[in-house]
Amino acid sequence: MNRTLLENILKNIFIVALLIPCYFIIENYFFYSGRVFDPTIVGNTLISVGILAVIACFGNFAFTYEKVHEADLQSRTLAHLTTGLLMLLIGVALELTSVLTRLLIGDFFVYDLSLFGLYLASVLYDFWDLKRKHS
Repeated sequence: MNRTLLENILKNIFIVALLIPCYFIIENYFFYSGRVFDPTIVGNTLISVGILAVIACFGNFAFTYEKVHEADLQSRTLAHLTTGLLMLLIGVALELTSVLTRLLIGDFFVYDLSLFGLYLASVLYDFWDLKRKHS
């Protein structure tokens, strides 16, 4: 297996391992902190989270492994840190979106499934971009 591919797999496993507890922290804050959230504030927060997600997605999709020098550990590390941070921000933004939306309209499985699909697409894009370099 290609070294960069293995590093990419490990990076994505690590990100998911970070996102799982993040979800519960976010959910606990909004649902169980005892705070009452005004729907206007929740809506405005959703807008801010959306802006964060768009910026992270733009950075993630603008990145390409084609410009990474695989033989150079620093180049690979910087690439994985960059894409990893952007994908972590995408994941956290999608988790925030899920929880905030649930505050506004309640559980909506199709919406959460769509958010999961968006995150999965980001992960698949990351692997596709790496594969494209080796084709």
